[in-house]
Amino acid sequence: MTNGDVVETVEFGGTAYTRTESGQLVTPEFLALMQSVLTGKIERPADLDDIDPEVKALADELSVIHLPEWRRGAGATVEPTVTRIRQANRVAEYLVKRGVRLHPELEEIRWSPTPGGHPGAFDTGVHITKDEHGQWPVPDPESFYDVDDIVVNQAENGLWCAVHPRGLVHEAPTKSEAHAGLVTQLLRRIEEVR
Repeated sequence: MTNGDVVETVEFGGTAYTRTESGQLVTPEFLALMQSVLTGKIERPADLDDIDPEVKALADELSVIHLPEWRRGAGATVEPTVTRIRQANRVAEYLVKRGVRLHPELEEIRWSPTPGGHPGAFDTGVHITKDEHGQWPVPDPESFYDVDDIVVNQAENGLWCAVHPRGLVHEAPTKSEAHAGLVTQLLRRIEEVR
């Protein structure tokens, strides 16, 4: 497209595609969506208001799934991970039709985001279970920012780099300084969260 002009239109299988200046083939609907995004006038689809609350609740759970550490018998342990289901609404609607429902009273494990961490879908957070009184405890920040999780390696530039899996990094000229600098960051983060 040049100033909104169509460079070429091609049809495949009954669908018309427009060739952009860079040679990409896109649908007119995609072009309209991109124009809406660029102008900030993206509209909320009307059918989102009609979603069954049970489907929406299940879709919210399925869109980003935080899986805890997994031990398979005497074999290796799989680290906590985050996965996403791209068609969560469609999957949730299907599962609700199959009889699947969320029952919070049956919940045995719960995911909690990293306190004071960087918000985002791919935060591995921590999984908690109910205490002896049947209440969900507030996770201790030290369980998130454990000093034993620090890894220190020397970079190609000769500096030492200390890294913590919660997204904290500290570089220094010596291995000890890198480790100490990151410990200081961890202690500061724990204090901020408390």
